[in-house]
Amino acid sequence: MMRAFVVALIFTLPASAAEPLRFQWKAGDKHAYTVSQSTTVAETAPIEAGGKPQTTEYSTKLTLAKRWDVKEVDAAGVGTLTLTITAMKQEITKPVVGKGGKIAAETIVMDSATPEGAKEMAAFLNVPILTAKVNTRGGLVEAKSTGGDSAVSRLQAELPFRVLLPEKHAEVNAVWDRTFAVKLDPPLGTGESHAAKQTYKLRAIQNGHAVIGVSTAFDNPPAAAADLQPLLPWLWEGDVFVTIDTGRYAGAKLKAARTISNHQGAGTKFEFASEYVEAVAGK
Repeated sequence: MMRAFVVALIFTLPASAAEPLRFQWKAGDKHAYTVSQSTTVAETAPIEAGGKPQTTEYSTKLTLAKRWDVKEVDAAGVGTLTLTITAMKQEITKPVVGKGGKIAAETIVMDSATPEGAKEMAAFLNVPILTAKVNTRGGLVEAKSTGGDSAVSRLQAELPFRVLLPEKHAEVNAVWDRTFAVKLDPPLGTGESHAAKQTYKLRAIQNGHAVIGVSTAFDNPPAAAADLQPLLPWLWEGDVFVTIDTGRYAGAKLKAARTISNHQGAGTKFEFASEYVEAVAGK
């Protein structure tokens, strides 16, 4: 009786129950997304030698529409995809010296929806700016960019679809990771690399999506505040969403934030905060 029950159970389970989660690239498919990212950098420090610490703040708000086109897929399931930016708006707010020497805020806006913005962005708008070969786990196999080696290095650290899927079938609460390097090109660095690790956790299965938690850490972060600051934008934490039945990336909600106290003496402070939200276009 027990044997019959076990056999019946096996044949009633879906065939994909024990299959690993994978991206499913199909030639001709288009994957369109909207992205919004807001970043704030605030520093409390003396503006003049011997002066009292004052807080200055820089912020950026970026919204864009982008599309990945699957050009071909090889026998191993590795897809060759091109990236096109179809719309973009960026707002940069920075401190300037106003009347009476007081610090004021100035905002500069560049928007592809305006004639001026479209002209400024013509070189990279509505044309493929990057070609990437991505395997079924989301790993970057190869990439070429019109932005040069620095854009490729960034994509190697910050994967095209923000996650590396587990090597084998994973149950909820399973944990896996990947190692990579962040290369700091000028003006942020001199080309030096910093070893890092991204840890993933399958947090839940919700509404047909795998919800994968992400956290990032450097193996040996610099002790000096000035050396640590350019690495802060890479410390992403949050969730990535993958549609299970179609094997498509469904978006991400990520944050990176860190405060460095007394970085230039008592009472000084450096604060970094960034939020990144990506979703399927139209949703």
